[in-house]
Formats: sequence, C-alpha cells, structure tokens
Amino acid sequence: MRVALIDSGVDASHPALRAAALRHVALVQRGAGGGAYGVAPCAPGDLSGHGTACAGIVHRMAPAAEITSVRALGDDGRCSRDGLVAALRFCVGERFSVVNLSLGIDIPKNAPLRPGDYRSLVELYEVADAAYTAEVVLVAAGPNAAAFRTYPGRFKSLIGVGRGAFQDPEALRSELTLDHEILAPGDDVLAPAPGGGERRWTGTSFAAPHVTAHVARIRAAWPELSIEAVKAALHGLARGARGEGVEERGAPA
Repeated sequence: MRVALIDSGVDASHPALRAAALRHVALVQRGAGGGAYGVAPCAPGDLSGHGTACAGIVHRMAPAAEITSVRALGDDGRCSRDGLVAALRFCVGERFSVVNLSLGIDIPKNAPLRPGDYRSLVELYEVADAAYTAEVVLVAAGPNAAAFRTYPGRFKSLIGVGRGAFQDPEALRSELTLDHEILAPGDDVLAPAPGGGERRWTGTSFAAPHVTAHVARIRAAWPELSIEAVKAALHGLARGARGEGVEERGAPA
C-alpha cells in the first residue's frame, strides 16, 4: 500500500527506517511573492523528529507499505493553511491508499470563527470531499485538549483519531464524538527520535499513524473496499479485538 505522511519530513538514516520503502517530497512556494505552493522531490531529512516518529510507527505496524514523506512543516513545526491544502491536493492527485495527517488547525471552542477561518475550512472541506470521491483515505489527528476543535480531523468524510492509554500497541477503540471516531495508542508511545534512538511520545499525532497502519493493512487485504467499508472494517476490528461497541459521546461544541 502507498502511504503518505504530511509532516516534518523523515530521517531515512534512522535505524528503525533503514528497511522502509521511502520517497521524499516537500512543499515549495512558487514565486518570490509566495501564496502559491507546489510539491517537489527533496532530500531526506527531519529537523524536529515528529515525522520520523510517525513514519516509524507506520513502518513497524505495516512494514510492506511504501511511505511518501510530504514535508510540509517548517523548522518551527508549523505550516501555513494554504500549504496544508496544497499538500492535501497533491496527495489526492497521487491517489495514495491512505494519508496520515498528524497535524491540524486548532480553534478554541469558545471563540467564533474569523473570516479567514471560514475560507481555510471550506478549502479543507472541499479537498477532504475530493479525497473521499477519489477513494483516498484520510486519517487525521483530533485535538489534544478538550478546549479546542481541530480541523480537518473533525470532518466526517475522513477518520478522526483521538488518543488513549493502551498496553497493547495494536489496540483500537471505537468512540464517536464530534472530534474523532476512534481511539488508538497515543500516550507514552515508543517511536524513533532524532539522533538514531527512541523516546516516548504523547499526543494524537502519534495515535493517528497507528490508525493509518491499520487502514493500510485493511486496504492491502481488501483493495476493492470503499472508504465507508474501510471505516466499518476498522470499527469491526476495534470491536472484535476488544469486545467493545461504539460509544457515542458527542456533545454540541
């Protein structure tokens, strides 16, 4: 399966990833004035380690997956909203089997949306719909704090992921809320770190690649499945593995 990670890049020299099938591209601005973005091949690399950790989780769980690192985050761990939309459009155009988004736009739940927020969210919504139509599964991290709503993780055309404390790294739990629909390990996750070692990572950023790896496995076994069928298989896996049903915990924002 072809998996894309929109993140900070990947350190291909890390011992945990030396056997991985990796491709590296980066978001680039077109023209001196900025504002327009494209994607071009680039050298491997990850200054923050965030993308390398996510890639390590995917590779550990789905070692046969071909991983394309789409470097969109800068040295400060941030990306413009227009850049995020451009990176997503690239992934939809490439028809990846599954795209991991361990990032998002956090907006306080008690704050009104600004005009710029509406524009960004509409553009994200449209590209998420395009992914759904193209049978590209998007997996997006939900908020790390209950005070925020995170986009595009809230969109129901994709798979929003929350984090939980699980002993089993393969564990999943269905949990339907306005912010996410499934929980995966995201507390003290052991994953690659800068410098060649490993460390414990916490956050929905590290829960999302667990779900991405599960989706890659599902699509490898049943490539003809629609996105809704992939979601159903994912939730069936969660129920079958843990004997748990779907929990509806959504509340108005």
